[in-house]
Amino acid sequence: MSAARSLARSGVQVHALGHPTDPVRHSRACREFAVVGAKTGVLERYLAWLEQGPGEGVVLPCDDEGVELVARHRAQLERWGYRPIHANDEVALAMLDKERTHALARDAEVPTPHTRRVRTLDDAGEAAASLDFPCALKPLQSHVFARHFGITRKLIVAATERELETAFEEMLGLGIDMLATEIVPGRDDQFASYYTYMDRDGEPLFHFTKRKLRQFPPHFGLGSYHETTWDPEVAELGLRFFRSIGLRGVGNVEFKRDARDGRLKLIECNHRFTAATDQVRHAGIDIPLLAYNRVVGRPDPPVDRYRTGERLWLPAADLRAFLALRREGEETTLGYLRSVLRPQHFPMLDLRDPMPTVAALGVKVGRRLPKRSRAAPPRARG
Repeated sequence: MSAARSLARSGVQVHALGHPTDPVRHSRACREFAVVGAKTGVLERYLAWLEQGPGEGVVLPCDDEGVELVARHRAQLERWGYRPIHANDEVALAMLDKERTHALARDAEVPTPHTRRVRTLDDAGEAAASLDFPCALKPLQSHVFARHFGITRKLIVAATERELETAFEEMLGLGIDMLATEIVPGRDDQFASYYTYMDRDGEPLFHFTKRKLRQFPPHFGLGSYHETTWDPEVAELGLRFFRSIGLRGVGNVEFKRDARDGRLKLIECNHRFTAATDQVRHAGIDIPLLAYNRVVGRPDPPVDRYRTGERLWLPAADLRAFLALRREGEETTLGYLRSVLRPQHFPMLDLRDPMPTVAALGVKVGRRLPKRSRAAPPRARG
């Protein structure tokens, strides 16, 4: 959504591909929307549409399937007349694999959580012996896991060896490759991210950092409240990682500060636009427009400064995060109110383009109606 609006403001005609309930389908910024669905086979459906599509234009991935599409089929896309986003395709594929991402981080002397690849039940037992509980099972490829469990669930927490083995058996049956990992302790406001764009010579065009204030579900979910910051330590570690791996184009990497030793540990790296892209633009750096202009040869938009303290708030998810944290004793009502009673930026709401918000609310209401209709009828009185 943020990428579509960003480009449309600059006069770019936007063609978007997505699932039927994607809010961008209803945006004034989107000239054409193609329903390609989601889950299994979506990459092939992307390719099929592009083969029959306009045969020109810039291809900008906004999800992991899009990253994989460009990385594996760049030459084919170019033969069809498209101009894909600038990237090091080998690195892009490595960032889709958490095991490879962590290995590259260790090569760059960037701290990571302790992890172990799990291929068999014996591996699960060995992981249980080497990791403290609770630990977690993470998918090697998040987009493969999301086809089965949605984008809001990122991992499986195991409190015992038996839970770890049971969860692994389920993933094995689904054909999902998994990584056993320690859980880095610390509050959710200890997650911090670095964003930049690395040019063809491997030089960063800007430096940007932000942090999560809360996420839902707490500890293992998606950010529900974010704040732009300037954190030199996060920027230095992120840039060291990007330079070491040879990243080109758009990149953002997330860390968490370990409560045990105070060190930042790499959590994940995304080689694409993310849910916080609009927050970055709102603060003063337009990443989608920068990526587009770099491909077509237009001048870069301003990237020399941005505003810190800009907040991105997802009210419904953040309220649920607060209620869960209050039950755990990590948050108070007064503290929550103090955090949100200030100017906010919302990820989708735009009075000049209201229909995506209306459509998204309609989808949420629709998902709840069937549950009510299945409820037992009231008993007759008398």
